[in-house]
Amino acid sequence: MAARTDYDYIVVGSGIAGLTVSRILSQHGARILLLEKAATLGGSASRVRLQGVPFDIGFHFTGGFAPDGSGVLDDMLSLLGVRERIRPIRYPHEACHHIVFTSVNTTYDVPCGMANLREKLKRDFPSQRDGLDRFFQRFLEVIARTPTLTVAGFDQAPEPLEEDGVSLQQVLDELVPDPLVQAIVGGFCMCYGTPPREVPFATHCRICFGLHESMARVENGGQAFVDALVDVLRKTSVDIRVGMTIQSCQDIVDHKAERFVLTDGSEVSAKACVFTIHPRNILELLPREHLSRAFRDRVLDFEPSVAFLAVFGLFEGDPAVEPQPILSIFPDLDINAMLTCRTPEPIPSPLAVMRCREEVSGRLVETFTALEVAFPQWTRRWAGSSVGERPREYYQYKLACTESILQRMETNLNDCRGRLRLMDSSSSLTFRDYLHTPDGAAYGIKQKLGQFNVVGRLPIQNLYAAGQCALLPGLVGAMTSAFLVCRNLLGRETFRRFLAGVPCR
Repeated sequence: MAARTDYDYIVVGSGIAGLTVSRILSQHGARILLLEKAATLGGSASRVRLQGVPFDIGFHFTGGFAPDGSGVLDDMLSLLGVRERIRPIRYPHEACHHIVFTSVNTTYDVPCGMANLREKLKRDFPSQRDGLDRFFQRFLEVIARTPTLTVAGFDQAPEPLEEDGVSLQQVLDELVPDPLVQAIVGGFCMCYGTPPREVPFATHCRICFGLHESMARVENGGQAFVDALVDVLRKTSVDIRVGMTIQSCQDIVDHKAERFVLTDGSEVSAKACVFTIHPRNILELLPREHLSRAFRDRVLDFEPSVAFLAVFGLFEGDPAVEPQPILSIFPDLDINAMLTCRTPEPIPSPLAVMRCREEVSGRLVETFTALEVAFPQWTRRWAGSSVGERPREYYQYKLACTESILQRMETNLNDCRGRLRLMDSSSSLTFRDYLHTPDGAAYGIKQKLGQFNVVGRLPIQNLYAAGQCALLPGLVGAMTSAFLVCRNLLGRETFRRFLAGVPCR
């Protein structure tokens, strides 16, 4: 039988946003073509196996799961029909995040729940009590005025807030000037890779609210989301093609593309196409003559977020019985300095360690993934190389960084000493080449003051953008962007019925 050439929608990219878009549209009976440039589905949400042991590539933990099952992530997964497939593993309530501040020789345990953190900080830093109250009150006001942080608000358009034009650093300086308190409160900047002086306060609040309230990893990691969504998609009218993407958009009539040429030379048609890939990759596919200079400049001006040098390994000996908190090592109290490239050569930067219990060949093992902040400048000299063809100097650089990370873990985390077994490591170039992103950045683009992300309808009117670069980074942000794009595609009334749980026809 000849392959179908006409579809209702094409979705480009099979990360969590692409899978979500495909699922919602397929639930409404649409004929979908899902394209993935890589050989496997899932993008950064998928897992890799090293000597049979599973490790997460880009998903490590998330907010959005509420203890009573009413969180925004609970609700989105329920609407997609896969909530029962996802099993969150919550971090310890009293200490979900253990931070070591080496420059001042102190540690701090961050509890789950914003109210808990607020009261703990007020007890530990009494001179900052009033400022802390005002900081968290302002934080919660942003949340209350952002309807799209709940599924019920997905059919509303949030209004710009004053806090969209004020940086996180400005608010910290005004309300909590103590450097250690700023480092604790601003530490979640590491979860989206933009310095406090550059990120809007409102953006910080929207990204971090769910992480403050209920932080969890997931059994089988990001692969659990990928497997659940792919399983239901394969039972619907979705054609899935890997090793394939769009090469060009053709026949632009009345600002709409009527024909799409794929990388194998075949052609398909669709009434709309949703790109869930990096904005610069989208720009390369759009006919230049149909784009304004302002749009091109806007995309080219986006800066990459931080990247990571990732180290994967095992803890020798019996695995921990209870879930372990995230462990972070901060070499400085200045979050801005730590998220800004200060030298052309690698220096110790923030390091986060995630631990997981996994079953491998019938036995439990404890894995670790250590992520050290890195910058494109550190690997720029090898940017023209590809996996398996890099020069010896690159591997020497990666080995030195890996050994430094393992040494920092053993020095600062007591139960690591003598127990670490290295499995592999990856640089920003590794992530760039495997995930087909321009710079290997961990969170796509920086979320900066005065910046307008590319989200929703593109200049060619039947093309749309979603994904973690579109709205907010992270799994919840990527999924939310997918829901909002589907609101545009399906129409508001149909979308409202979907949110209300009315069966799709």
